[in-house]
Formats: sequence, structure tokens, C-alpha cells
Amino acid sequence: MIIGDGEGNGHSAGVTDENMLKAECVSQSVEHHANQEHGQAYSIPFSVKPAAADDCIFYLKNNSDTDMTIEGVTLGATDPSANETVYFKLGDTGTPDSGDTLTPVNLNTGSGNSATGTFEKGTDLAAGDLAGGSEFERIVLAATAATDKVSSEFNFSQDVVIKENGTFSIYIGGSFTGTYYITVHFHYHD
Repeated sequence: MIIGDGEGNGHSAGVTDENMLKAECVSQSVEHHANQEHGQAYSIPFSVKPAAADDCIFYLKNNSDTDMTIEGVTLGATDPSANETVYFKLGDTGTPDSGDTLTPVNLNTGSGNSATGTFEKGTDLAAGDLAGGSEFERIVLAATAATDKVSSEFNFSQDVVIKENGTFSIYIGGSFTGTYYITVHFHYHD
């Protein structure tokens, strides 16, 4: 019995003397595959200074029937007067209040795809009726570290999957005196 190459080229698979199939493989992450093969990887860079403690500064809603996966964020802050926290929620309901629309950047320059969803930043997006989500992650920024003006990448310990009509939001706790520079990294994949 011969294992063929599956492409009709007449090549057969080799087997070692330990009965293992010989293979030269190329592996790629799902993120890379979504970006290179499908042109569906995006970043959303923005900056904002919250109006008060525990304000929602970013809101995302997936309007696509394809799952959105959020890998993590890049985060930096300048000039906070005290220790700050940045926390992330899933499942907020309602309408964000007076936000600025953001356009995600496609990370494949050969792709004409656009992200499908609602993407907003603001100083207090929860001033309307946005509420009810569940916090799933919190990052603490010490005042001295934040004033060093160094951004750090935070990869969520589990990929965050946003189903159609699902929401993801970012809030700032603490003294709210700093300006926050954030990039959200995500892709679409079945």
C-alpha cells in the first residue's frame, strides 16, 4: 500500500525504519493564517483621557456571523497621579454614550476586507445605558511605571472569543488622571 501526495504528482510518502511517516511541515498560528490567507486580522489603536474613575473608554460589538478572537492589547499611559487599573468586560448591554467611531486597521496590505462591527472610544461611554457586563481581566499600572511612558503588550491567558452581537469593553479605574494609549488586536476565524 502506498500513501500518495494527494495532488496527483506521483510522489509517495516515506516511512522510517521505526514506522514513522516522514514529513516536512510548515506550521502557522491561527492568527497568521487568518491574516495571510484570509486578510482578516486587525488592530485598533486609540488614545483617550477618561472623565472619571470607572468610565468605559472603549466599546466593541461584533456584527459579523464569524467569530471574532481578541488576542490581547498593547497598553501605555502617561501622567497618572496615582496607581491605575485597566479592566476588561464581556457582555455589556445597552448603547454606548457619545463615542467616537474607530476604524480597525487591516494588517494585511493586500486585503480589501474591513472589520464588521461597532468600534468606539470615548471619555465616558457608560454614561448612557451601557451596563451589565462581566469583568474578566484587570491590569494594574503603578504611577511610576506609567510615567516612564513605556507601552506593554498584554496577551489574554485565553483567547477572548466574541460571537455575533457579543460585546467587549475597556474601563479605567483609579484616579483617572492619565491619558491611555491602547491598541486592541483581533482577527476573525471560524
